[in-house]
Amino acid sequence: MTTEPVFDKLLLSVGAMKAGTTWLFDVLSRHPEVQFSYEKEIHYFYAAALRPGLLADRARMRRAKGYLAFDPERSAAPVLRRRVAWTANWLAEPVDDAWFNGLFPQRSPHRWIADFSNLNVLLPSQSWRDLHDRTRKLRVVYTLREPMDRLWSHVRFHLKMQDKSHLLDEWSVDELFAHIQGGDYLEHTDYVAAINRMRAGLPLDCLHVDFYDRIVGDPRGFVADIERFLQIVPQTLPDDIVSRVVNPSPPRPMPAGLAERLAPFVDGQRSGLRALGLSLPPAWG
Repeated sequence: MTTEPVFDKLLLSVGAMKAGTTWLFDVLSRHPEVQFSYEKEIHYFYAAALRPGLLADRARMRRAKGYLAFDPERSAAPVLRRRVAWTANWLAEPVDDAWFNGLFPQRSPHRWIADFSNLNVLLPSQSWRDLHDRTRKLRVVYTLREPMDRLWSHVRFHLKMQDKSHLLDEWSVDELFAHIQGGDYLEHTDYVAAINRMRAGLPLDCLHVDFYDRIVGDPRGFVADIERFLQIVPQTLPDDIVSRVVNPSPPRPMPAGLAERLAPFVDGQRSGLRALGLSLPPAWG
């Protein structure tokens, strides 16, 4: 017996973190053939496979607090009603495939529903196989940034979000390196392992790998390739949207000695990506 797919057209952007995914979200959210929910990063597939507590009741309630914030003097009632209805779907149970679909009330077989979750890149190959089997058309976008730059940007951004940027002035290189090793920074920079997992679980035409360097150097070409990958009508974007910088990490030079500590890992990523058949941007060295 053949089981009908649960999802019609599903687009997942899986990172890498600090590699232009927020910029791509900003661009694609303007396209009529791509639908996002109120939450850019739902993390549903990662939670279902590896960390259910991420979408437990209390966790969803904490996130819902932000969804319901509004100014009664300025907010439009119809917009607020839609947001309240969406938040009710967000808080519904059980958290399953039907729950995920319910976060896209305007979905149709002709539009992509999109989730930009950098955690999904950690899914094992079997989870990708299972998801592909439940989806009529699945497309996954994975954008890579030069490994050393990505690591350092991630560290700065993470400490900024925790209001701990001052630690960068206080830590020695040994302490900073220990912090990197103890977090998930290296796991999210392990492009080779991620691509191997996705290639093992997905047909080749489901995965599009590209580079942050192209967002910086050829943003319109980058978008055009995504539009071809999704088979959606090309859109004309104004210069201020294409060239804008979103969600930047605070600028700060890397401390002396840290690059040398990270070099074996970074070099392994470069050689591993080449072995996978990828042509790296010249700036990667």
